[in-house]
Amino acid sequence: MDFRLTDEQIALQKLAHDFAEREIRPIAHEQEKIADPALRFPWEVVEKGSRLGLRTLALPEEMGGAGADVLTLCLVGEELAWGDLGIAVTFDQTWKISHFLHRLANDEQRARYLPAFLEDHRFHLAVGSTEPNAGSDNIVPYNSPDAGMRTTAVRDGDHWVVNGMKHFISNGGAAKLYFILFRTDTTKGVNEGVTLFIVTPDMEGFTYGRVHEKMGQRLSQNAELIFENCRVPDANRVTKVNGAMEERKRFVRGSNIEAAATVLGTARAAYEEALEYARNRVQGGKPIIDHQAVGFLLADCFADYEASRRLLHYAAWTANQDDLYDPKIGFMTKCFVSEASFRIATRALEVWGGMGYMTEAPMEKYLRDATSFLHSDGTNQAMRIRTMPFL
Repeated sequence: MDFRLTDEQIALQKLAHDFAEREIRPIAHEQEKIADPALRFPWEVVEKGSRLGLRTLALPEEMGGAGADVLTLCLVGEELAWGDLGIAVTFDQTWKISHFLHRLANDEQRARYLPAFLEDHRFHLAVGSTEPNAGSDNIVPYNSPDAGMRTTAVRDGDHWVVNGMKHFISNGGAAKLYFILFRTDTTKGVNEGVTLFIVTPDMEGFTYGRVHEKMGQRLSQNAELIFENCRVPDANRVTKVNGAMEERKRFVRGSNIEAAATVLGTARAAYEEALEYARNRVQGGKPIIDHQAVGFLLADCFADYEASRRLLHYAAWTANQDDLYDPKIGFMTKCFVSEASFRIATRALEVWGGMGYMTEAPMEKYLRDATSFLHSDGTNQAMRIRTMPFL
């Protein structure tokens, strides 16, 4: 087996790292302290990243993108998250939904929306599934008519009339194009009763609710999407009626794996900060890294990071191999890497001791950010349940 990266992957990894060091890290800690979450989104930095080609990285070259595979997206996502997890998630959401634009949208839909997406450096993408009473029920899913998403789309001639609300939506309020899952048959469960549509903010009856405040990942934006008799043209229907879940499973891979890569970048940043601190902090007459108790914490951080990275890269590689792809690898990679990243961030804070608990130190931000992926992109409990049928 050859684990070496290609020259192109190394170049993109370096591009992302340099961007994170030069543009993201200098603003991240202060920007996330802005009180109003609706005013916190770092548009200037995100736009600079787009001008480097980061926003369109996941699109095939024939569609105007860079044609990056899942492994390359993971490499870049980790570096961006080393700078700040929220900004990395903003780009990663757009990458993941770029797969929808590529694999699920039809030629006419791409002709309508792709030119603007390519030209506008503030054109981001989002997907809407989660609702106040439907989170894990959509993911597992508990396939019953009385469970799962309740936002409905009812056919009315050449349009669908939509009513309901989505919440916790990543890039919500910042995106200019949404792929939204609506219940189109309330007599069936999510597996057989949901259809995917393209929705844009200019559609009458589509508004934003509150921008959610979050403990971590504060430089990404999550918001409520509200639909009140919103008329969506049938021309914006992406999948067969009631066929969204099946088509999504067949054509879109790598979401959980890409998500895991971003939180791993946060964990690496925490580990590096802890290592540097331990080399310079002197207690008991020597740097604390020379005390076995601290050395063990750092050794465990290193082991968790390296194990996560190897699993992540293998999972990302198999996502692009039809003969090797296995859905459970993606689910469990997200579980393993997010939990390992949480352990790394926790231990890294311990290395800093009491100082690590102070908000003036960088460690509490890493811990807050790492915590988000125990639940983000699906709870780890739901990921385990999804894995069980494939065992």
